[in-house]
Amino acid sequence: MANLVEVSEFENHPPAERRLPWTYRPEAATHHALSLRDFVRLLERHKKLIVVTVAAVTISVLVYQLLSPNLYSSSAQVQVQLLDEVGINQADISNRNEVRVVNAVRLYRSRSSAESVVEDLDLLSDPDFRAEVGEFPEEKAAQMHQAINTLLSALTVTSEPSSDLIEVTVTTKSPELSARIANQYPESVAKVRTRRGTEQREELLQSLLAERADREEAARNAKTELAEFRRDARMPFGLGTNENLSYMNQIAAEAASASANSAGSSSRSAVIANAAGLRSTAQATSAAVEQLQRQQATLVAERARLGATFGSNHPDVVRVTSELSSVESALAQQRAQAQAAAQAVANADAAQMREVARSQAAQDAARAGRLQGTLAAVQSQAFQNNENSVRLSELERNDALANAAFSAIVERIEQVRAQMQLEGVNTTVVSPAVANFDRISPEPLKLTLLAMLGSGALAVMMALGLELADGRVRTSAQVARHFGLPTLGMLPRIDSGLSDQIGESPVIQSPQSLFAEAARATYSEMRALRTKSGSQSVLITSPLPNDGKSTVSLTLAAAAKVMGQSVVLVDLDLRAMGLLKNVQSNLDTPDIVDVLSGHASLQSLLDDHSALLKAPDGIDQSVGQSEGPEDKGRIVLLSAKQPVDNPAALLNAQSLRHLLAELKNHFDLLIINAPAALAVRDARAMCDFTDHTLVVSRWGRTTIEQMNATLETLSGRADGVVFDHVDYKEHARRQYGDAIQFYVDASDYYSDTLYAPPSIKDRIMRIFRKKRVLENEMA
Repeated sequence: MANLVEVSEFENHPPAERRLPWTYRPEAATHHALSLRDFVRLLERHKKLIVVTVAAVTISVLVYQLLSPNLYSSSAQVQVQLLDEVGINQADISNRNEVRVVNAVRLYRSRSSAESVVEDLDLLSDPDFRAEVGEFPEEKAAQMHQAINTLLSALTVTSEPSSDLIEVTVTTKSPELSARIANQYPESVAKVRTRRGTEQREELLQSLLAERADREEAARNAKTELAEFRRDARMPFGLGTNENLSYMNQIAAEAASASANSAGSSSRSAVIANAAGLRSTAQATSAAVEQLQRQQATLVAERARLGATFGSNHPDVVRVTSELSSVESALAQQRAQAQAAAQAVANADAAQMREVARSQAAQDAARAGRLQGTLAAVQSQAFQNNENSVRLSELERNDALANAAFSAIVERIEQVRAQMQLEGVNTTVVSPAVANFDRISPEPLKLTLLAMLGSGALAVMMALGLELADGRVRTSAQVARHFGLPTLGMLPRIDSGLSDQIGESPVIQSPQSLFAEAARATYSEMRALRTKSGSQSVLITSPLPNDGKSTVSLTLAAAAKVMGQSVVLVDLDLRAMGLLKNVQSNLDTPDIVDVLSGHASLQSLLDDHSALLKAPDGIDQSVGQSEGPEDKGRIVLLSAKQPVDNPAALLNAQSLRHLLAELKNHFDLLIINAPAALAVRDARAMCDFTDHTLVVSRWGRTTIEQMNATLETLSGRADGVVFDHVDYKEHARRQYGDAIQFYVDASDYYSDTLYAPPSIKDRIMRIFRKKRVLENEMA
């Protein structure tokens, strides 16, 4: 609470030393960091919730742990291998294998796998497993359903990233049972996978085999039809349009070659005959001719030697000449014989060559004739094949399609058979489960401690959530943080409410009470808003009706009165009955309607001392008074006795402005009680009538959203906030860290008895005292 400041002292301060007025500044609202001290206070505010939550959770966990049976866990390590269609392990293909491992884990957690384990181990008849399940229903299907649920709740399947190992853990009341189930799981899962995959592939294989028989029959029929057509059309394989044309071209080329060869052979025969007649035998020779030529040469040489030596008439020369003549005569004869023999041989060779040439020419001519005939036959057959080529092509296509379809179905059958044997996921138990007799649950101490810590964290989160969700305004720190405005005062709650007699206000009747001290402090803070000397006018409004603005207005008027100020309280909230209208009804004076309508004058109201509320006996009126008009230290109320039918016309009248201006000249303080800002828009217009605007916030009820909307409605024309109906006891218990938290420690200053929130020690001692009293009563 702010310290009490005397008005006279305030007025003696020069304007430069006074506190500047605050205005509504939304940008002043900054993010509020939760300090450690704030956190401790938050825990203190919600300590009941925290203690109850922690106690409930901790005790529940402890009781559950103490009553829970012993549980044992066994684990089996299973390796997942990915096999391709040829049986090769594909573990190096990490991405594909990771997907397979995840799928294997899902299969282990499936209900079908659990059902297979129950059937393979006959768990429905196992007494250990029946103890796990509890009461079995009578129906077989319901028993299996319950057994599967129990088994799945006891099963934990985990895998690590980038690993082909999965861990199968089973937790039961019996270590042997958990080990048996953990070891059986891989086998049962493999059976489920194999059975389902085999059934599907077997169905597919049977359908493929049936289709293969149909396609094989279709291929055989197509091949038979094609062969029969070729036989009937005399079209052996390879004879078609293109083949016939190629064959005809080949025959035509060979016929042309044969004709050319025949003509060439005839020409060669004639040439050979002519050449045989032109053959020369002049150079024909023989052995006798060659011998005689050697003798002739010898004799010619000897004659020349002898003639040169002895002369031509020498007998030797004559003898040699005679011999030479004989030799030359014999040589001529022999040459004639040799030429005749050579001519005979040449004539024989020419005749032979002519016969061979004629024979070759005849052969070529015969071959050319046969080829021409064959070409004519082939051409005739080709034209016939052209007519059959369309049908032949259709049959060949049918045959090719039938063969391709048959080959495809055979290949698909082989693939399915290979996949049935090799491809898929193979799981191998690399580390079988062993019965572990060390229990894993219950762990009362560990889990109780964890429950205490967890419930404590949960309770703190709940408290923090409640604090964050609570948008109600309770502290001046909230007002400054969210709205950038000062809090001028916090008026305590009065359970019985204010009396409709101003003279009975606690501010006047009990000047040393907590309420009176808070009222005077609020009044001092309001007076400190002034930036100039003289009369002050204040508008008081609130977000919603019943927030306590009438109470605040009347309290500030009473505080101003006891401070020696003259106050006029104008009630412009004319739409409904309220505290000020009840007070006006108790006064035998004109109301505001009479004054504004002209039925009564303001001067008559000021002169009527019955409208002046004097201070009670025993109160020194001289405190804070200075020389001035004679109406110092009094309150004049100007309200309506009944709700006004048309308040808008009355509030918009020019006479109201003149009335307020006149009242401000006669009183130190003009207080206007305006309608609620969010109910009607009159308060915004009335802000122009006064120097300052105060917004009343009902402690613990007015929300931040309501205050924001109110300040926006007033267009920021707000100078401060006054809390009304403050529960000091609850406020102190919440430990917001403001002055109210320590109000009990200042109880010597107040005349009323204050309630101090009990400490933790006091509460513990109170519990023990109650326990002792109960024991004494029972004794």
